[in-house]
Amino acid sequence: MLKNLSEVITLSKTYNIPTEDILFLDFSLSGVKLNCPYVRVRFKFIPENKLYFKISFQRNINEYFFALPTNPHSIYCIKNNHLIAKEEEIGEVECLANDTCDSSYPRRGGTVLNLNPIPKSLCHGCKFCHTILQDARDKKENLRDEISLRRFIKEWLKKQKKTDLSHLIQVAIVTGCFGDEEKLVEWLKMARKVLNEYKFNGELFYYGSEITKGGSLDEISSLKPFGLCISLECFEKRNLILRYTKRRLKIKDIKRILKEAMERGIRTNFSYILGIEPLEIINEGFKELKPYINSFPVINVFQLHQEQEDLRCKEALSINYYIKVRKMIEKIFEDKKITPRVWENYRSPWYLQFGRRVLDDIRVP
Repeated sequence: MLKNLSEVITLSKTYNIPTEDILFLDFSLSGVKLNCPYVRVRFKFIPENKLYFKISFQRNINEYFFALPTNPHSIYCIKNNHLIAKEEEIGEVECLANDTCDSSYPRRGGTVLNLNPIPKSLCHGCKFCHTILQDARDKKENLRDEISLRRFIKEWLKKQKKTDLSHLIQVAIVTGCFGDEEKLVEWLKMARKVLNEYKFNGELFYYGSEITKGGSLDEISSLKPFGLCISLECFEKRNLILRYTKRRLKIKDIKRILKEAMERGIRTNFSYILGIEPLEIINEGFKELKPYINSFPVINVFQLHQEQEDLRCKEALSINYYIKVRKMIEKIFEDKKITPRVWENYRSPWYLQFGRRVLDDIRVP
């Protein structure tokens, strides 16, 4: 998106946004140039250039984490374990790796565990998704039943050198591929039982679109603390963009599900892909769903991959679109005490600041 780093300083001053937030937003939009066979890479980033990381140094934030598409046309490149833009060194890169599709992975400094009991690599249909392009490492590990889940937990604890799961604040189930609502609910009930046996007392979190019935919400309310994130992704052209399990839900259905979930004491939000719809659609949609959530939505910046160019709306061809959306959503939620969680999303429009509110938490897996 950006042509050079001087634009970072200009945009930061113009919109009163941290330079870090502008720069990291452009990371997601531009990807990184790298001589490798991978479609995506992930890495830990250590800021070095104080011109762009003033707030990071002031707040002693010395590491971030990114998962980015590789792009031969990006101004950002990785050379000798350093991230460089137009010959200007920005920071150090550690743990550079192929961004594979995995059945489990940590977040928030190992205090959150994400599980995909059904392989995400088998979940196809949403046109914006990059999972189909990733190398699949999730097909060997089967977590569909109690025996396999117990085996995984034992092996994971051994690898992490832990005796139980009491250090976890959340176990997230991130998949839309169960194919059957009853099977999903039964799996969640089984998972809570097994996880509790290993002293897990945190939130069980489901990210998907397959919990739709009042009876299902009744059952998962017994698993609290429980979080439900409906994979909304977009407001319009849902039939053209989304796989069946997502597009079959109309906005009125999503509002009902979220409302009934909140009434049962469940934490609620939705996910959204930023970059495929015009500003006015986003504004109207977020205002409409605002009363039905009690935590901040998971807003993912659309990262462009091969043959996805047509998905970006015309407005989203400029970084100003994303900054305007950022300001607009801050305005919508200024009267609610909810903010983005920095560990939950590595391609967010926010990193250090949300409106006037400071964002702070563990930022690496």
